[in-house]
Amino acid sequence: MFDEKIGAHVAFGNWQLRYGRLIGVFLFRKPVLIVSSPEALKQIFVKDFASFSDRYFVGEGKLQQQLIQKTIFFAEGPVWRRLRKMITPTFSSGKLRQLTQYINKKAALLEHYLHSHAVSETSTEAKLVFGAHTLDIIAGTTFGIDLDSLSDLNAPFIQHAKSLMTVDRLIQLKLALAGIFPVLIPFLRLFNIGYFKQADIQFFEDTLKTIILERTVTSKGKSDFIQMLLEAEFEPTEGIHGDTKLTTEELVAQGLFFLIAAYDAGSNVLQFLFYELAKHQDVQDKVVKEIQTVIGQTTEPTYDNCKRLRYTEAVIEEVLRMYPPVHILTRTTTQETVLNGIRVPANIGIIIPVYNIGRDPEFFPNPDKFNPDRFMQEHRGNMNPATFLPFGFGPRQCIAVRLVIMQFKIALVHVMRKLRAVSATPEVMEVADHNGTIVPKIPIRISFEVRAS
Repeated sequence: MFDEKIGAHVAFGNWQLRYGRLIGVFLFRKPVLIVSSPEALKQIFVKDFASFSDRYFVGEGKLQQQLIQKTIFFAEGPVWRRLRKMITPTFSSGKLRQLTQYINKKAALLEHYLHSHAVSETSTEAKLVFGAHTLDIIAGTTFGIDLDSLSDLNAPFIQHAKSLMTVDRLIQLKLALAGIFPVLIPFLRLFNIGYFKQADIQFFEDTLKTIILERTVTSKGKSDFIQMLLEAEFEPTEGIHGDTKLTTEELVAQGLFFLIAAYDAGSNVLQFLFYELAKHQDVQDKVVKEIQTVIGQTTEPTYDNCKRLRYTEAVIEEVLRMYPPVHILTRTTTQETVLNGIRVPANIGIIIPVYNIGRDPEFFPNPDKFNPDRFMQEHRGNMNPATFLPFGFGPRQCIAVRLVIMQFKIALVHVMRKLRAVSATPEVMEVADHNGTIVPKIPIRISFEVRAS
């Protein structure tokens, strides 16, 4: 499909230069439209959402275990609308405030771990450290499980989580077969063969079912997402029907999806975030000054005082622009429609190259320069919202945006108040797209030093 030596994001860029912002290609046997026109994107994401409400998949979407198909990410039509309506309230500001104590606890452990490396003057393997931190956050906020991954990397939960996100050549072969020979998909599904390893799926399914069973007896004051979803209900409305509460299988599926969606994405963004701060000491100084001014040296970060860290948020947004959690978004036409004057039949795939749009000089001048100021309020008015897509756009935007940004801010507050990121490798960042995510070609290592009191 794409030359692995250059990657999909390079191919998309080359095609756009040659053919423009709406490009028709075949992926395996399926015709798709690659779209990077802001006006067309507004139509897809918002204005004509009903015609583009479902995601597009080739092999990796259709070749999924039945449990994964029940997640909000893969759900379609009325099923998606019902899940979205039920899950959205669990990410309200009030619910997020309940999670800050646990996130602070884990951010303090992260700072402690990095502090020990600063004292011993040893660099840290960024993906390992921030992956462990992200997993701790997910385990506690989603499952109510208190992990310390940096101290015990061999715990079954940790091993299965890492295995779950490791895509080997055998899985890639299955996906290619599913794309080339769609007739094989029903047979592969019959044996529950999918994108993820069944042993890992089974481990988390059993774990979640045990947690849910325990919660039906007593919640013991739990405020994690599983508990919130257990209590979630909705009133059926026109176009949205079904059970007014989530079934056990749906609960398990959403919990597993939170893990899948947040683990790789969260750890990748954090490693790029601290890398750029180490490379831009002036930006780091501004972040520290804002933290000291808004929160202080000893006050615990909260949902409310973190919202006032406006420059820090701009830094995070600039990292998300340059290194989005996923490098493409997809949609499919649910009915025949007209896009930018072009008639597009039903069941045509739409690919939105998020990474390329974020690096497009027409939308972001000098796009390879790390410049958080472009996201400050005085400059943001010039930005087309359809060109900043790290979490998507419109009704199907990522449901956990506010939680993710808060998690990053709290980590920064705890680490930056006591440590300085002084250097990072590689010297020049080169990225690859790997299984839908943007990753560094050379693993990032970061060195910290203890700040003077």
